[in-house]
Amino acid sequence: MFDMERRKAIEGNVYGGSGPALMASSFTQLTVACIVVGLRIYGAKKRAGQIRWDFIWVGLATIIGLVTQVFFVLAVINGIGRHLKDITFPELFAALKWSWLGIIVGITATAFAKLAIVALFLQVATPQQPKRKAFLWFIASYSTAVTFVQMIVTLTQCVPVQRLWYVAGPGSCPRQDFAAKFGYFQGASAALTDTILALYPISIVWGLQASLRTKVGFCMLMGTGLLCTIASTIRTVYVKKLTQGGDVTTELATFLAWANTELWFIIILGSVPPLRPLFISWFGTVRSKVTETSMTRDTRAGGTTRMLSVDNRMQTVDARHSKADHSLPVMTDSDGERSNSSQKPGEQIVVNYTIETTHEDV
Repeated sequence: MFDMERRKAIEGNVYGGSGPALMASSFTQLTVACIVVGLRIYGAKKRAGQIRWDFIWVGLATIIGLVTQVFFVLAVINGIGRHLKDITFPELFAALKWSWLGIIVGITATAFAKLAIVALFLQVATPQQPKRKAFLWFIASYSTAVTFVQMIVTLTQCVPVQRLWYVAGPGSCPRQDFAAKFGYFQGASAALTDTILALYPISIVWGLQASLRTKVGFCMLMGTGLLCTIASTIRTVYVKKLTQGGDVTTELATFLAWANTELWFIIILGSVPPLRPLFISWFGTVRSKVTETSMTRDTRAGGTTRMLSVDNRMQTVDARHSKADHSLPVMTDSDGERSNSSQKPGEQIVVNYTIETTHEDV
């Protein structure tokens, strides 16, 4: 009688523990990621430019990431985040099932998100930089290969595959130890590639002629990709904890949270550089209108003499712009200033694309 009452109480209160926190953080990151990807779609539609490979990959990663989120929601509803002793066996099996499906689909989305960043860097590289291109292709191939081998190892560690989550069913998991060890390797590889992709832009920008403010700001922006390294490292640590048994539903919630963070942060941070032209078009227009309004008020207050002074300044600005239009390629600083670049033609393309991305494509 006591067991029946306890079971009813448990079944009526499965969602809880760290589950709500997992959902809050994951949906927040998902929302931000969808916003930045939506802005990229808006920018592409506005400019009617060519769709690049980096946008295709990030689009696929976002779609698959949404599927991953659905699986994680189902896992939390069935007990992920609560203590193992507080859920029933059917709920445990369901929670493990949706968790495994989310993990497998999620690492696919993460692989596509990394391909989006590599594709963006390949667009930046010029024909005069074959070694950079070869290095980027190696990173893309290595990361993708390790990810998909991890998927195969995960799905084949148990026979039948349902034994992954239905631990009370028939079958066995003869390759479980190998899968765990390969999981460590995949996690370490993910952390390494996340670090490389976060620091790679620094090698492009730091040696160029630009203001220190621009260099530091851009390097700090791209360096935030190290957050993905932190997420993948913590995720790898929890792989070991999951293989040691214990309170699996609670520890799995932490694992899923960091895996989710890695995915959405890669999508978000990889979409920031291509959005810079759109932000400039928005905020640059606002600043221009504010300046124009201020000059008009000053002219009315100062009379004809003030108007002539403004006209002279405007002529000077026009003359400078005319001169700049016929000068060598330039780089726009983060504060809107323009500075000449004395780099080689190939390097000038890198600067123009990296800092300003492009005004035609996504």
